[in-house]
Amino acid sequence: MLGTGIYSPADAAALLKTPPDEVRRWAFGYSRLRQGATVAYEPLIRTELPEREGQRALTFVELVELMFIKGFRRAGAPWKLIHEAAEVAARILDTDHPFAMRTFFADPEGIYALMDEGEGRESLVRLVGHGQHAFAPIVQPYLGQLEFDPRELPTRWWPMGREARVVVDPAVSFGAPVLADVGIPTRTLADVYEAERGYAGDDAFRRVSWLYKVPERQVQLAVEFERWRRAA
Repeated sequence: MLGTGIYSPADAAALLKTPPDEVRRWAFGYSRLRQGATVAYEPLIRTELPEREGQRALTFVELVELMFIKGFRRAGAPWKLIHEAAEVAARILDTDHPFAMRTFFADPEGIYALMDEGEGRESLVRLVGHGQHAFAPIVQPYLGQLEFDPRELPTRWWPMGREARVVVDPAVSFGAPVLADVGIPTRTLADVYEAERGYAGDDAFRRVSWLYKVPERQVQLAVEFERWRRAA
C-alpha cells in the first residue's frame, strides 16, 4: 500500500473535522428504518480497500473525495443529488473516483464540475441528468488546499493551509500528516512533547528539538496541528 495512504474512518474524520459516523455513512453507506421498512442508502464514493476483521479503511484519494462531499453537504446539496452527481461524473471522467480529479462547485440546487475543453477553454458542467452545460453562476470551490499531478490526480493535501507547514502525502509515512520541511510525522513529535512536558515543563519544546535535531518551531507546529486535529 506504499504511496496509497491508509486512513481509518476515525483518522479521516479528524482530518476532515467531521463526525466519524458521518464519514462512515458517506464512505460505506447506511440503512435506516422508515415506516416499518429498512431503507438502504448506497455510499457516495467507491472504496478500494477490503474489510479486515470487521474494520474498514480509506485511501488518500478517497479521503480527498470525502473532502469534496463535506463541501457539498455544507452547501446544502442533498444525499440523492450527490449520489447522482458521482454517477454522472464517473461516466464523464471515466474514473471510479470522480470527486478527486477536478475542481467542483456546489450550491443547494446542484453540483458542478469545471471541465477543460482544450485550447485554454473551460466549461462549467452541471452533474445531474446527462451532464448538460449549466449557466448558473460559479459558487465557492472547495479544493484550495490540494496539489495535483499532470493527470489531475491529487498528490498532497495541506489540511491547515500551506502556512501551517503540515502536509498529508500518501507517498510519505503511509499518508500520516508530516512536517513538510523535515518529513517527521506530527503525531510523533506531539506525543514526545506531551511526555516531556510532564517533567520538563516549558523546556519540553527545546528537549524535543534536541532529540530529533529539528528547530523548536517545527515541534511547535506539530503540536499545534495535533491539537487542531484532536479538537472536537
